[in-house]
Amino acid sequence: MKTSDFYYDLPKELIAQHPEEKRDHSRLMVLDKYTGEITHRHFYDMVDYLRAGDCLVLNDSRVIPARLIGERISSDGGKYPCELLLLRDKGEDTWETLAKPGRKLKKGVKLIFGDGLLEAEVVGGTEEGNKFIKFTYTGIFMEILEKLGRMPLPPYITEYTGDGERYQTVYSKNPGSAAAPTAGLHFTPEILKALEEKGVMIALRHVHLSEAQAAEAGVKDKQMVSIRFEGERGLVFENVLVRAGVKHFAEVHLDTDEGNAAGCGPDAVCTILK
Repeated sequence: MKTSDFYYDLPKELIAQHPEEKRDHSRLMVLDKYTGEITHRHFYDMVDYLRAGDCLVLNDSRVIPARLIGERISSDGGKYPCELLLLRDKGEDTWETLAKPGRKLKKGVKLIFGDGLLEAEVVGGTEEGNKFIKFTYTGIFMEILEKLGRMPLPPYITEYTGDGERYQTVYSKNPGSAAAPTAGLHFTPEILKALEEKGVMIALRHVHLSEAQAAEAGVKDKQMVSIRFEGERGLVFENVLVRAGVKHFAEVHLDTDEGNAAGCGPDAVCTILK
């Protein structure tokens, strides 16, 4: 499968820069998989398409203000703009990041954010070019990030400056994503209540999303490659499957014969139906 298989023309003027006032009033295109018929409705109509006994799996990860704008300190003492996007917390105040300008941020380079409220040093990197950044600060890191960080909006959103809560799902509760699970942004408490009353099972799981995962799922010689999830971040569907009435399944980890046969990627946890 190639990335070109997904190319289509989308004029910039047709990309909404601001959300609908009401989340569930966005448009919904419905494709009938049997007839190929396309109809246009609104998201609140999606209740009509789920039936009692269906299981709706929602990602309750919450987006953090993962974009940091600051300065790098050069060898001559000069200060130059830099930018970080926090991807993964590696522990001991160290994060894997996307960094600009990447070529200038070599190991040992010092960084400063918020007039010194947050300081950092480049301590390493990955083969793909991501940078490991170790932060130093006084206080609680997440509280400082709330003050200094910016919401990591997609690159095609260039004008929106509204409430950051509109870039969160109404059911988000586990902070850690550097990108929103955007398909869920249109749900409202009213829709979720209507689905439950209809007999639809709702299962909340979480997996933190980042642009790094988008890159890993992106281009490799113009071929699509698998997304890699670290073990503790992987979607483990056991509870979901139980709720859905599936009795025969097994959790399979990387580097087992069964896992490799099932196509589990590096560091993945796969759930295989039997």
